[in-house]
Amino acid sequence: MNIGVILAAGDSKRFGGYMHKQYLKLNGVEVVGYSIRAMKACDDIDEVLLVVDEEEFASQYIANKYQVKCIRGGGTRNVSIRNAIDYIKQNYVCNKVIFHDSVRPLVNSSKFSDILRQLDDYDAVVTADEIIDALVNINYDGVKRTDYKLIQSPEGFKFDKIANFNANSDALAIVSQVKDAKIKTLKSDVFNMKITYPEDLFIAEQLMRLNYYSVNHNELFLSADVPNKVLLLGGSGGVGLAIKEFLIQNNIDFKSPSHKELDLKTITVDKLKEYCGEFVPDAIINAAAVYYDDNDGLSNTFDEIFSVNVKANEILIEFAKTLNSKINLVLLSSSSSTKGRENLTNYSAAKSALNSIVESQARGLADRSIYLNAVIPEKVNTPLIAKLHKTKINSRELLEPKDVINAIMYFAVAREYGRLVHIRKGL
Repeated sequence: MNIGVILAAGDSKRFGGYMHKQYLKLNGVEVVGYSIRAMKACDDIDEVLLVVDEEEFASQYIANKYQVKCIRGGGTRNVSIRNAIDYIKQNYVCNKVIFHDSVRPLVNSSKFSDILRQLDDYDAVVTADEIIDALVNINYDGVKRTDYKLIQSPEGFKFDKIANFNANSDALAIVSQVKDAKIKTLKSDVFNMKITYPEDLFIAEQLMRLNYYSVNHNELFLSADVPNKVLLLGGSGGVGLAIKEFLIQNNIDFKSPSHKELDLKTITVDKLKEYCGEFVPDAIINAAAVYYDDNDGLSNTFDEIFSVNVKANEILIEFAKTLNSKINLVLLSSSSSTKGRENLTNYSAAKSALNSIVESQARGLADRSIYLNAVIPEKVNTPLIAKLHKTKINSRELLEPKDVINAIMYFAVAREYGRLVHIRKGL
């Protein structure tokens, strides 16, 4: 039997808040909730145990909310680990065990599966990171940093190797107590951060949303699969024209309505149905957008910008639901969504709203085989850029339309959802 243990009994002294940090909200979910979900999603873990503080153990709030078994922690991390080991001994026949910190929320279930597989050949599998900063002792004498590692969680073990764990040890890494063992070290993920200080909470919220696509690694998004039928909106713009050219070159059946055929300011589901007729797309790509700067008036441009850049995308989602078949929606957002751009108030706000729609809708739509994602390029070298910025922009700052095509076409067939995929010049 394989058991996952999440350590959530810490008192958060360094964090400084009036609640234990593992119970604070991170993008609307308790920090500890992410580790619970990841462990419960791992098919290789048979039971998940949560080691909690006295207050939580008494209330069982998290236990009931996430349907997870909680056990009482101790005054130190090592006592909590010992309590978990004793509980396992008393209640299970355990072969392998994984320990994870509740305040490392960016872990995913595949990491746990990888560790459990590796334990077939090793006694212990630990997550570690190299020390990249200068390292000295307390007297500021230089030491060889390659002789040291930063041990993180998760840590996995054959259970018999830690059955005699010493709670009084000063060593904080569980692996330090594993002797005469074959140990495998896995490099830590880039974003395996620990919530230690308040600022970490806000950094983690942004990291959870981060996906970026490197134009220097096009093979990551090259796929033998292409959609069969595409509904392309905004096919007359720079990026839209590049998409249309790709569709033609690859003999992909598509429809791309002109502004007169489908006005995105007044588009409805019924108008989409009428336009498509018997044409049933398996991918919808929306490259259309309306641009105005603040000099055109905030209130004057609000309705048009939000109708085209926001509401039209919601109507595409409603239209996709009526098709009752697997379909991919790829929406084009903008790097203006990451931070409101000066003089582009409504445009930035609309693109931020579009990103939120993708995040809010994606999971529920995926249950209906509708896969919703947004591609977020920086400024692209199209005629609209000069119009938008009222000035000529040096081409070294601009992506070329072809730079975004592979990402768009990848998400036009992939079964991924809820991705906000950034494409930046120079990456």
